[in-house]
Amino acid sequence: MRQLVGNSVFAMALGMLLSCLASYSLSQSQSLRELAEKKLGKESQFWLAEPGDTGLNRWDPRELFEDSGIVLEWDDQKIVLIRPGAAKETIIPGDFVVRLEPSWANESGEKIHRLFSERQYQSVIKQGNDAIKSGLPRWQQRVLLAEMIESCSALGKPNIAGTLFVSLAKETPPQLLLATIPLPWGETAFEDADLSKIQSLSEGWITQDSEAVQLLGAAWLLSGAKRPLAIETLEGLAKKSKSPFVSAYARVQLWRIVPPADVLSDRLPRWLSERDKLLVPMQAGPTMLLAERLQQAGLTNLAIPEWLRIATLHSDRYHLATKAIPKASSALRTAGRNEEADRVQLLLDRYKANVDGNK
Repeated sequence: MRQLVGNSVFAMALGMLLSCLASYSLSQSQSLRELAEKKLGKESQFWLAEPGDTGLNRWDPRELFEDSGIVLEWDDQKIVLIRPGAAKETIIPGDFVVRLEPSWANESGEKIHRLFSERQYQSVIKQGNDAIKSGLPRWQQRVLLAEMIESCSALGKPNIAGTLFVSLAKETPPQLLLATIPLPWGETAFEDADLSKIQSLSEGWITQDSEAVQLLGAAWLLSGAKRPLAIETLEGLAKKSKSPFVSAYARVQLWRIVPPADVLSDRLPRWLSERDKLLVPMQAGPTMLLAERLQQAGLTNLAIPEWLRIATLHSDRYHLATKAIPKASSALRTAGRNEEADRVQLLLDRYKANVDGNK
């Protein structure tokens, strides 16, 4: 990932391009748009969320609008683009973006993105690094790295996913990409993990300068001998982090230390409120953890719709959906709701059919 992390040459080139673009007018022989297309590719499609009271409000079609343009930059602060027919760039807050379909600058990036969309996760992991080093704009490198992280998580490789996330976190990515952070969203996460390996890595992560990486380390150390340090770190991030993403996810990870008997106190309404205030793409992991805590508290009837919520709203989070669906199906059968359980099982079969040969 050297090119991704230390690509000062690209950053300099992008700055020069932006300066160059600012000096062009559409009346000149080479238009602003033509120059941008040559360097960065054609228009990308993306969907922006207007601020709302809750994440669900933001996800509602009335709260979203579609936009397009040639993307020059996209990070945690802004997305810079050239809209069709525009003579200059437009700047929008980067974390308003809840979905983006890039127009890739080269065939390598387009190929990896297509493989990811087809759930060919093993191929994404094997070929993604070469695509990242193929001369893509920096924001597209970040997107591919996030897709590699998701692919590792989908294949039950949280150790590798965590290592890749450390590289991504150094790149000031927007929340939509940060949401790929491979946190343990409940006990099912430990089924895939080499716990001794990832906790060894986490001892280094928790000491890093990046708050997102500290969050990653603390979350995995919460179930080991370093539990007191993990709790202290998570509580500190929840209260003092300047990142809304980090503080929100740190609070959610602290749900894991609440005894099951206390879930039905005032905590459940507060947890639901905290989850729903997140943009929907960030709600997948917290929803998985919420369902598990409800099940542990003996409230399986409340856990079922949360598991099904993951299967419907978060179908792109394969590693969560394929764990949530069997839990929902099993709970439905236990409740005598066999017809519903059969339909849920068919959904799981369709998920797994798309990744034959990857595991």
